[in-house]
Amino acid sequence: MNTPRIRIGTAPISWGACEIPNWGDQLPYAQVLDEMAASGYEGTELGPWSYLPADPTTLRRELGTRRLSLVGAFCPVTLHDRDRSAASLQTARETVNLLAAAGAPVLVLADAGDERRAAIAGRVPADGSAGFSHGEWRRFSDGVNTVASYARERGLVTAFHPHVASYVERPEEIARLMRDTDPTLVGLCLDTGHIAYGGGDPVEIARTHGHRVRHVHLKDLRREVRADALARHLDFRDAVSLGVFAPLGDGSLDLRGTLSVLRAADYAGWLIVEQDVRLGVSPIAAPLRDAKRSRSYLTEVLAA
Repeated sequence: MNTPRIRIGTAPISWGACEIPNWGDQLPYAQVLDEMAASGYEGTELGPWSYLPADPTTLRRELGTRRLSLVGAFCPVTLHDRDRSAASLQTARETVNLLAAAGAPVLVLADAGDERRAAIAGRVPADGSAGFSHGEWRRFSDGVNTVASYARERGLVTAFHPHVASYVERPEEIARLMRDTDPTLVGLCLDTGHIAYGGGDPVEIARTHGHRVRHVHLKDLRREVRADALARHLDFRDAVSLGVFAPLGDGSLDLRGTLSVLRAADYAGWLIVEQDVRLGVSPIAAPLRDAKRSRSYLTEVLAA
């Protein structure tokens, strides 16, 4: 894993900038980029649309002055619903166009979810009863292939992100999406924290789908906080407020094991360090301190 091909980045969510409404306070993007660079990261994802400059020239300049690369962008879409898929496809194309103009390599695609799935996040039944119908799976998977094909035309790789409170959360849903999409077009974004929150084992997912992993979000998760949140039927935002995600090495996940599996699979993409926080809501949120702590942990692990 410790090769020049592996680069370490982060994302605005670690500083509380999130696309979910009423998530929390947002710091000025210039401060966040300064702190990313000061913490030793080489790149960042875009964050919520319009948080970082949407003009490619300005974006390149702001990142370049801090020696940061734009890695990619998280793009939630609703593709299973005929009435909403056209708007989502357009959003995805606009995201791809900005990434291509700014020189980013990865589109991180995800299902946008809805209130139905948000209400059972982390508690989704394994039998598929709360998931897509057969027809919805077909429409969704075809839509993902369509977006990924357009992204490839623009020189980008597509990595699909299983996300809490979405319709691709559980291991069975990840497996279904991998089965139903074109492996030459659609890869997997291995998000250790979201996979674990959804009831999966990141090491096992990495082992099962290692040949499809095109992008990695490294998160650590406090299992006792997750268990408490689920037992009290709290929503995902409340779990984040309680500190369900921790700096790397401070939580319960086997990150060393995950990285070992990725090494065995010859993974050669970015490792994006993330710690979802809600500024002004969670009393323990300390982005700069935790970003440095996670970066130090990862340096130690990769050197081993």
